[in-house]
Amino acid sequence: MIPISVCIITKNEAEHLEKCLEALKPYPFEIVIVDTGSADNSKEVARKYTDKIFDFEWVKDFSAARNFSISRASHNMILVLDTDEFLLEFDFDQVQRLMAEHPKSVGLIKRLDYFEIDGEKHCQTTIIDRLFNRKYYRYERPIHEILVPITNISTTSYNLPIVADHVGYVGSDEKLYEKSMRDIELLLPEIEKNPDEPYNYFQMAQSYLCMRNQEQAFEYFKMAMKRNPPPEEDYTRILVCNYGNILLDNNKAEEARSLLSFYDDYNDNADYLCMIGVMYLHLNQHLKALPELVKALSAPSRDSVESRVISYYIGYIYEVFGQKDIARQHYQKCGEFEPALEALQRMDG
Repeated sequence: MIPISVCIITKNEAEHLEKCLEALKPYPFEIVIVDTGSADNSKEVARKYTDKIFDFEWVKDFSAARNFSISRASHNMILVLDTDEFLLEFDFDQVQRLMAEHPKSVGLIKRLDYFEIDGEKHCQTTIIDRLFNRKYYRYERPIHEILVPITNISTTSYNLPIVADHVGYVGSDEKLYEKSMRDIELLLPEIEKNPDEPYNYFQMAQSYLCMRNQEQAFEYFKMAMKRNPPPEEDYTRILVCNYGNILLDNNKAEEARSLLSFYDDYNDNADYLCMIGVMYLHLNQHLKALPELVKALSAPSRDSVESRVISYYIGYIYEVFGQKDIARQHYQKCGEFEPALEALQRMDG
């Protein structure tokens, strides 16, 4: 068996920490907790699960804290988790096999990011690198840290049968504001140092979205797009979809046309296809919108768009075409989705 050390940095999140550590109990992990200045009972919670608890003075650098936690592990194979991430699935035998097959590569896990819009909870799937051999990788960047090779090797990755829930984007407005402002404070110097790097502008926009400040988010998404983000990066797909949806929310469908340039890159992604379909709806091009939305329903890749939303738009198009029986079928697939319920009442009224 290849031993694994789970490394967690934490501060003032005792409730989440308990849930995070409880989810690790079924597995033979070494658990390393690094506290960056908690004033709550985080350390008491941690002691119920591990005796490897260390203090680290916060220096406004997540990579520094991550690397310190890794240095305190007993094993070379490291699984990094945040306090607000809870293991949902972990195929231990399969993970062991994949680690042995990819000793110098980075393992990718699936994270389910929960967030709220107008009081409704939504979920977005993110693929993130979290399992690696510390002999070959370390963290860099003070915020939204990334793994970089220590030795002269090319970074390769592989998918792991690991799924984690993430609740870091759910909470009170006050909590989300505090977290977003902390991130913005760390991102601004990074933008000054690397003004042509689109990723930092994207993260700034995401922070403002978390604060529900769509106007500022739009400006930073726009700045990120101007810096030609690479289509092969996961964040670029999310950037394109979020930017496009804000354009549509503000009746700027003509500007959203420019995002068709990403069609060959993302035409297997439901979120992108739905956004393109809605763009055509805004442009009153229903015959172009329909095939994109139908394709979105069965797209193999999906980030956060729900099937009921796509079905609602398809139903709307058939209603416009006067094909009410087909429209009704699609509306009925939407369950308790309020716009679909209103459409059914309208058609039956």
